Amino acid sequence: MNTTSRRIQDTPTLRARAGIVRDFVAVDDGGDFTYHRSEQDLLTAFEYVGEAACIIDRNGCAYRLALDPNRHLILGPSRGQVEFHWLRHAWLDAQNAHPEGHRLRRFYPTTRDEVVSDLFETLALERGTAPAEGDWSLDIDGRASHPSGIEDIDVQLRRQDVLAHAHVTDPFGHLYQPARHRRHWYLPAAAGFILYIEIPAPAAAR
Repeated sequence: MNTTSRRIQDTPTLRARAGIVRDFVAVDDGGDFTYHRSEQDLLTAFEYVGEAACIIDRNGCAYRLALDPNRHLILGPSRGQVEFHWLRHAWLDAQNAHPEGHRLRRFYPTTRDEVVSDLFETLALERGTAPAEGDWSLDIDGRASHPSGIEDIDVQLRRQDVLAHAHVTDPFGHLYQPARHRRHWYLPAAAGFILYIEIPAPAAAR
């Protein structure tokens, strides 16, 4: 469901370099990805060291969990930059394995910065953690609204028989075409869920 070109947007990584945020993305031992708003949020989400296969900050640095002298979980030291090809492959695998959990489908990432940016933005939005700037926008047949989040958009789109004339813009400015995804081939599309597939933004009028 990923296309082969993308619009580069490095704002989250740049904010990390400025020292403004300290949140994390974790890949668990089953290969799924989760977003954590703080180090404490991260540590309380896991029960043992090996449960987190990889932890990533917004600079693309990789970490593992460790134990302190009292055998409490702590965040270990940085292990350097996460390996780009592994991260991209693991993220695409997670989207395919858990399509209902990862419904914002960005363009195919071509650099480490792009995949890290996409991970932090989409996982936070799917969790319902709204960024300080920007709003969601839903346009249906030219009628625009500003839903509170992706769940609110789902509710409005379920009332639509056809999604071809609906477009969604996330708070980071990425434009999506919603599409229904069947849970099983023998079930009707209405019994499935909605994926949001990134599409190119229209060219600015001259």
